[in-house]
Amino acid sequence: RQRRQRRQKGGMEAMSGGGPVGVAVVGAGNISTQYLQNLTRFPDLRVLAIADLDESRAAAAAAEYGVPASGSLADVLAMPEVELVVNITIPAAHAEVALAALAAGKHVYGEKPLALNPQSARAVLAEAAERGLRVGNAPDTFLGAGLQSALRAVASGAIGTPVAGAAGFRSPGHGCRHP
Repeated sequence: RQRRQRRQKGGMEAMSGGGPVGVAVVGAGNISTQYLQNLTRFPDLRVLAIADLDESRAAAAAAEYGVPASGSLADVLAMPEVELVVNITIPAAHAEVALAALAAGKHVYGEKPLALNPQSARAVLAEAAERGLRVGNAPDTFLGAGLQSALRAVASGAIGTPVAGAAGFRSPGHGCRHP
């Protein structure tokens, strides 16, 4: 209930109860640019580390975005202040990285797919449930920059009291592209 009240006030307080959520990004490939541009702008998140199999690539990304640490997956999972792992590795590594993060006591948000097969996905979700941790997965429509900024604007009163809302597609919708 307290977390819901904090979110309704417009902030995503730390999962531990106060302050920004400590984040480690795992995967410093092409998609990391978009993630790091956004994650480093949110006041309720603090990107603490970047990990990659190519640790020099992780170090370069950390330097570019002002992230204080970089290294291996084991390095970032050992950081107690990291609460959430953003898993943007290749799909074949999604379940393995998620399971390692969960075993280290970290919440996980991953790029799609959650895993390459239903058994691996169920293993990730079972591990999270057993440890009382959360798992989220792309697409990040509801957790993305646009809607989170709108939530902050509404919660802060910057737009006054909303009295109506509308949404629309400029296409037939997602269903036309995905069976």
